Amino acid sequence: MNSQVTTRQAFALMALRISLGMLLVWWGLSKVVKPGMGVKIQDKFYFGFFPSENLQYVFGYLELLIGSLVVLGLFRTYAVLAQLLVTGFSALTIWSALLDPFALWLPVSKVSGMQHLFYPSVIALCGAAVMLAFRSQDRFNLDQFIQHRRRNAISSTVPAE
Repeated sequence: MNSQVTTRQAFALMALRISLGMLLVWWGLSKVVKPGMGVKIQDKFYFGFFPSENLQYVFGYLELLIGSLVVLGLFRTYAVLAQLLVTGFSALTIWSALLDPFALWLPVSKVSGMQHLFYPSVIALCGAAVMLAFRSQDRFNLDQFIQHRRRNAISSTVPAE
């Protein structure tokens, strides 16, 4: 395989990882900065399961943590899997808006007056799945940097024969 193509792929995966991670950072910040807004959103889309502002803070900080780990590329296997679960849960709650963005044919209640704007949830979900599937090709991250430093530290401490 051409190393330039591999480098391009690694940069593309890094850009995808950072942009998807920042989405979770923004989602988390919105819950921390305006927990009341988070309560209203969860009332509408999450069936009223998470009614308190305190839970919004918890979810907000959790999304901030997961998003930050994804952006940095640290603990990628777990962070990206957590991101996949968060985006999957979000997409699941608005399934009707994703299948029928203009509320033309599904006999369920309309999610929102502008429900076609929820479609990026599918992109975030698929992007997280791509990140998980191709994590070995995502070379520009802290996991790789730490692993490289450990290998160099071990090889420099092993005496030459």
